[in-house]
Amino acid sequence: MFDTTPLISIVVPTWNRPQLVARLAEEINAADSGNDIEIVIVDNYSTQDTWNKLQKLESCNSRIRLFRNDENIGMTKNWNKAIMYARGEWIGMICDDDRLKLDSIRRIRRFIPTCTDPCLILQNSTIKSDAEWVEAGHYAANRVGLPPASGQFWHRNVTKELGGFDERIKYCPDAEFWLRVAFHYPVLMVRDYLIVPIQHDTNYMWEAFRSSDFLEQVKISIELSSQWVLDKNEIGKKAIQAQIDDGIWETLRTVLNNTFLLRGKMKYFKNYLLEFIRYSFLLHRKKLMVKAILQLPILRIKDFIRSIASERRGQTQGKIDI
Repeated sequence: MFDTTPLISIVVPTWNRPQLVARLAEEINAADSGNDIEIVIVDNYSTQDTWNKLQKLESCNSRIRLFRNDENIGMTKNWNKAIMYARGEWIGMICDDDRLKLDSIRRIRRFIPTCTDPCLILQNSTIKSDAEWVEAGHYAANRVGLPPASGQFWHRNVTKELGGFDERIKYCPDAEFWLRVAFHYPVLMVRDYLIVPIQHDTNYMWEAFRSSDFLEQVKISIELSSQWVLDKNEIGKKAIQAQIDDGIWETLRTVLNNTFLLRGKMKYFKNYLLEFIRYSFLLHRKKLMVKAILQLPILRIKDFIRSIASERRGQTQGKIDI
């Protein structure tokens, strides 16, 4: 399809989700009709039926370049394979189960001309302006936060120089990757997300939660990330251990927030509650622990209110359409 290098490569690592990949491809097509975008789909050795469906999808969409691994190589390596196959000047990764906002590609096209040097375009809902530049370094690494894996875009020179996701990290390798990039390259932070992260029962997050090495992997990720967020004068065993302790405590709190009183998820809650209590006592955070636990019912009430409001908006929209 391309006589020249495409402007944008949207890479989609996938495993056994052909319908969701098809939906995402449709959303990309609906968002932009330009001839300078490619969709790179890398299948991590799904079932033959899934592969057949992906091949059919490729035959109907000239933007798609489809690849398949000879075996399941794990999530992180598959993400890196997708980056390796990308030919675009700019690369953006979208997980196969997330949704693309309709105006996302238009916004990316608007951002790219402002990037005179290779950089990272990263979603950060905490900034006050629509977009904000941050120069490379420790400050940038501390500002980027922890966005979803989907929806970040970067110039291809970034991964050409720094490499891709660290394959020592099995779960959430993007957490270290964004910090590493921010340390070395300027970051354009955009407030409004470019994608909609979708929570569902087959999220990879749940597989991570039930893995016996989940917290050990969190520790590895934080330890590798510490060199990007700590000043060279701060780096030492004590400072790194403090980073690890904070990170694991926050991870445990996040697990509890995402599992409490949710159908089919309480088993994870029970598994991690005792570890959260133990860690809180170890770090002398008993008051923070109690506060975090007491907030859990409030989170579920807020979720219930949001679901009711969303349902009512849908009903209203239905009436307007009629």
